[in-house]
Amino acid sequence: VWVGERTRDLDSAHLEFCRGVGNPLGVKISDKCTPDELLSTINTMNPQNIPGKISIIVRMGAEKLRKNLPELIRAVQREGKAVVWISDPVHGNTRVTKSGYKTRDFDNVRAELTAFFDVHDEMGSHPGGMHLEMTGEDVT
Repeated sequence: VWVGERTRDLDSAHLEFCRGVGNPLGVKISDKCTPDELLSTINTMNPQNIPGKISIIVRMGAEKLRKNLPELIRAVQREGKAVVWISDPVHGNTRVTKSGYKTRDFDNVRAELTAFFDVHDEMGSHPGGMHLEMTGEDVT
C-alpha cells in the first residue's frame, strides 16, 4: 500500500487509514514536500518508528532532487526515523508529446537515478531501491 503525492495531505483519510495498516507502506513525495511535512507524514504512518515499515518514494526530476532531497534526508536522519528511500524516476520526468501522449525521456530517467544515488552517497544515507514501470508495447 502506498499514498500518492496528491493524496498525502496530513489531514486526509488516506493517512489516517494507513496508521492502522500493519504491512509495509510507501509514500510518494515530490519537490513540493517540506521536511516538516515529511516528518509529520512519517509520524502518522509509522508512529512507533518500526524499521522497514515506511518507504519514501522520491519523484522529483534530477535537478529538483539534487536541490531538495538533501534537506529531507537531513531531517529524517536528525529525528532518527527508520525509512527506506526509493527512487521513482519515471513519474518525476513525465512530459506530454504534441500528439497528447504521456512519455518519458530515458536520459532524464537515468539522470534522476544518478542524482538519487549521488545525493545518498553525499549524505551518508542508504538508497534502498528504485521503482520502474516498463512495457513491451510501443507506447509513443
